[in-house]
Amino acid sequence: MKLTVKLLPKSISIFLILMLLLSFSTVFMSGCSSSKASEEKSKSKKKKSAAEEEEEPEKEEAKEEKKDEDQKTEKTEKSEKAEKKGDKKDEKVEKGLSGEEIWKDLMVGNKHFVAGTHTTPKLVSMRQSLVNGQKPKAIILGCADSRVPPELLFDKNLGEIFVVRDAGNIPDPVVLGSIEYAVEHLHANLIVILGHESCGAVAAAVSDEEMPTKNLQAIVDRIKPAFEGSTACPLGGKSNMDCVKLNIDRSAEEVLKQSPIIKEAVKEGLTIVKAVYKLDTGEVTRLN
Repeated sequence: MKLTVKLLPKSISIFLILMLLLSFSTVFMSGCSSSKASEEKSKSKKKKSAAEEEEEPEKEEAKEEKKDEDQKTEKTEKSEKAEKKGDKKDEKVEKGLSGEEIWKDLMVGNKHFVAGTHTTPKLVSMRQSLVNGQKPKAIILGCADSRVPPELLFDKNLGEIFVVRDAGNIPDPVVLGSIEYAVEHLHANLIVILGHESCGAVAAAVSDEEMPTKNLQAIVDRIKPAFEGSTACPLGGKSNMDCVKLNIDRSAEEVLKQSPIIKEAVKEGLTIVKAVYKLDTGEVTRLN
C-alpha cells in the first residue's frame, strides 16, 4: 500500500509559521520582562541596603548623643546635689559652731605655733578657693606690732580669721566699722581682743608724756583712760603686764559701748574673748 503525503496549502503554512514566531516572541518578552523585574528588584534591594547603611551611622551617632546628654544630665544632677549638700554643710557649720568652740580651735592652732608645727595648707589652692568670697569664723582686734601676726599665732590660713590691727588694739570708729562689717555681713561669731606684753603704745600712754605729733598723741589719748585711778599702773610710771591687761579690758568695753550692732550680736550669741600674747613663748592666754 502506498502512503500519499499531501502538502498543506501555502497559506496554511505561512499561518503556522507566524503562530510559531508569535509564541516564541511572547516567551522571549516574558523572559525579558522577568529578567528586568528581577534586575529592578535587585537594584531596589541594593538601594535599600545602601540607605540602611547610611542610616546606621546616623542611628549610632544619635545613640551616642543621647548617651552623652544622659551622662551630662546625670553629672549636673549629681553636681546640684553635691552643691546643696555643701550648702547645708556650710550652713550647719555657721550655725553649729559657737564662739567658745571657735576659741578652742584657735587655741589648738596656738599650740601648733608654740611647738613650731604649723599645719596650714598650701596658700595657692586656698587663695584660688577664696576668689568669690570669704567666711571667717573669728574676728581678731590686735596690735599692729610686727611681732604679733594673728594668722601665725593661731596657725590659720587665708580666709579663716578677719584681722583688724592698729597700735594698742584701739577700737576707734574705723576699727569698729570694720568689726561691724565682719559681724553683720560675714557672720563671724567670735571677737578676740588681743593685746601683748611690752606693747609700745601702752608704754607711751603710761608715761604720760606729750607725743611729738598729733597723730601719735591721738593714740595715747585713746589708751590713757584705761589707767585712770589704777594703783597697779599709775600714769607717769613704767608699763607692766597689768597696764597691758587694763588696756585690753578697756578695748573690750569700748567695742560694746560704741557699737549697737556688736552689742545686739552679743545678745544673740556673739562671744567676746580678751587675751594676751607672750613674746618669748608665743603663747596666747585668755583673760576672761
